[in-house]
Amino acid sequence: MEFNGITFTEDMIWALGIAAIASYTIRAFYCNTLKKTLDLISEDNRCMKPTMAWLALIPLFSIYWNFVIASRMADSLTNEFYDRKIPEEEDPGKKTGSIYSISTALANLPLFQGFSMIAAIFSIIYFIRYWIKIDNFRVLLKEHNRFLAQKKEQKEHEII
Repeated sequence: MEFNGITFTEDMIWALGIAAIASYTIRAFYCNTLKKTLDLISEDNRCMKPTMAWLALIPLFSIYWNFVIASRMADSLTNEFYDRKIPEEEDPGKKTGSIYSISTALANLPLFQGFSMIAAIFSIIYFIRYWIKIDNFRVLLKEHNRFLAQKKEQKEHEII
């Protein structure tokens, strides 16, 4: 098979297919983490619906949607942490998410190859950092829910 003067062997096509499947599988797990985090945020504090996280799987559109996620997720977490009186950084995850979004956008610009490769490497690094940061916030909210449930159970036990 030939594309733009480049001949692709059968092995290259298989490798490309496996890489694409692996990439979408990783992105699906990432979107699931975003959704689970938004599920733990009260509806009044959310700036986006949890199901909207799955829009990050749409090719090309996800370049734009990463910016939206970084902004709205930070706003949602800020609102939730304020309501729960949890001391946390200002605009949680927004800086890391924005750097990830910008580097992803730059990596997809048709500029010279060296620039795109460096931007892609930054994109991967900040993708992982942002994912870990959001997952840590998810765990924090989950543990806070568990703490509140134990506290409520203790009060009920004291009344009896």
